[in-house]
Amino acid sequence: MSNKEEIEVYQSSENIFADLGRSDAEEAFARVKLASQIADVIAIRNLTQAEAGVIMHLDQPKVSALMRGRLAGFSLDRLLRCLTLLGQEVEIIITDKASGSPLPAHISVVLPSMAAIINEMQTLHRPT
Repeated sequence: MSNKEEIEVYQSSENIFADLGRSDAEEAFARVKLASQIADVIAIRNLTQAEAGVIMHLDQPKVSALMRGRLAGFSLDRLLRCLTLLGQEVEIIITDKASGSPLPAHISVVLPSMAAIINEMQTLHRPT
């Protein structure tokens, strides 16, 4: 006879912060997605942390923290500013909540595909 414990498994939502019950789950998840986009742009452009810091008006240790997902001190506004300073277009779309939806209105961040980002970067840095 086996002495194994049964472990209850739950299906995760897409947002780990919501799964953990954080009251600021949507904002925290949005900040992570924006930081991930910033890190992707820095990598695609082959920027050092110091070079990225100059562009984003941050010192290198702050860029390092951002790249490692340590986002204390990084508001949504600050992350959006970093993206625009890196040459990224940021579009904010506000819509009515779906009629009849029992869920509250929410915040979401939709990122472009990596292929689109790479294509855009190649276009920007193509010799003329």
